[in-house]
Amino acid sequence: MQAPPPVPVLLERLQGLATAVAASLTAVGIDWLWRPAPSEWSLTEVICHLRDVEREVHQVRFRAVLERENPFLAGVSSNEWAEPRQYRLQDGPAALQSFLQHRATTVALLAQLRDTDWQRKGSHSYFGPTSMHELLNLVVKHDQAHWEQIDSLLHRKVVKG
Repeated sequence: MQAPPPVPVLLERLQGLATAVAASLTAVGIDWLWRPAPSEWSLTEVICHLRDVEREVHQVRFRAVLERENPFLAGVSSNEWAEPRQYRLQDGPAALQSFLQHRATTVALLAQLRDTDWQRKGSHSYFGPTSMHELLNLVVKHDQAHWEQIDSLLHRKVVKG
């Protein structure tokens, strides 16, 4: 795996996604349920995914590595949660507020860490041995993929006009 960017850069990007999403999704007339194709997600589904992954995957992994020696970090197929959790039927703006609250908790947890904490290790079921620093990099990459998805939805049709 390529060396991740420095922690301060990653922390800035972690907060940056929350800021960008919050700013982008406050416009009047956003169609939270529009899908570009039946198999693609709407804004509501993307935000529900981000919310659930933040609290059930990212936070759980970070805490596990901080609290235990070399914990096992199970892989999660979170994309499969959309249907059984009925993301499409949820309230998009409420999911956004929940995501922002969970992201703020994550940022607060990580912002207080010492340099030695970033080197703590866990064993990821897909990636093998990994550090807190590498986990943060994975979160930022996950964010980037979904930011591109959100940006694409917003620029393809989502704002009614």
